[in-house]
Amino acid sequence: MLKGRRNLIVAAGVLFMFLFAGAAFAVTHITMGTAGVGGMNYPVGMAMAKIWNANIKDMKAVAIATAGAVQNIDMIRTKDIEVAVCRANEAYRAFNGLEKYEGKPHTWLRALTGGVMFDAKTVVALKDEGINSIKDFKGKRVAVGPVGSGGELDAREILAAYGLTYKDITPEYVEASQAVDMMSDGLIQGAILGFTPGASAISELMVTGKVIILPIAEEGYQALKKINPLIDKRVLKAGTYPNQDYDVETCGDPADLIITREDIPEDLVYQMTKSLYENLDGVRSVAAAVRGFGPDLVAEPDKMLIPYHPGALRYFKEAGILK
Repeated sequence: MLKGRRNLIVAAGVLFMFLFAGAAFAVTHITMGTAGVGGMNYPVGMAMAKIWNANIKDMKAVAIATAGAVQNIDMIRTKDIEVAVCRANEAYRAFNGLEKYEGKPHTWLRALTGGVMFDAKTVVALKDEGINSIKDFKGKRVAVGPVGSGGELDAREILAAYGLTYKDITPEYVEASQAVDMMSDGLIQGAILGFTPGASAISELMVTGKVIILPIAEEGYQALKKINPLIDKRVLKAGTYPNQDYDVETCGDPADLIITREDIPEDLVYQMTKSLYENLDGVRSVAAAVRGFGPDLVAEPDKMLIPYHPGALRYFKEAGILK
């Protein structure tokens, strides 16, 4: 009888130790949505995940390739991911229930950072196809991005600014890396790509010497501004890409954000935000496009297109970045 009790006590003690160890070593898993591997979002996401893993105890963060902003928002909604790189204007549309989100405002969306990097609409064409303007895409086969992606929305808007629709072209709904391969093989004559300056996919195309970057000059910009009031002017300076010895007038959206859900714990978001802004070189070293990431791109809350998460806001105030 005594032996049986002793065994029971030992077993209970072992069980307690296992339960305690499990609680003590609980791992927080974070999945971050980015975009296609040919753009800048993917390496930026990888860099941020690395910072979180190195600086937050028991954190296991991974960055995954996705179709971009629209899919990222939906995956955050379905809780398949916790954070994502996202176009600020797409987050704004989702938060306010505009366009494709009409009647379904995603009021739970929150910003984990201020601005991360700026994009630049990049429209490319084969040199030997007689394409000197976006208007010349009429009758051509053009890559426009995956169906429903932020890039595909860009394509629709840019074509509309030049009086074109998908009926005027043969649209190819492919991801950027596929567009690069198809253009290299002469299977498409043009592509409308929304990347941050210096993206590897564009560099890969431009190094062939067979491709030009088309401008979105003043007239096109003004027409596009009526369709998408949030865009601003950009210039791709000569030398941004191989064989680009000319400046390119174009435009872009407000700076991308890192977005999350309102229900992600405040302390966790605080730690994630703190570790990013206290290890800026780990992000800035990825590419020139993100060298501006930091306190200077942290806007006051009333200037943000979506609200800050309380954890992020707490850090910004504590660090003196915001009042």
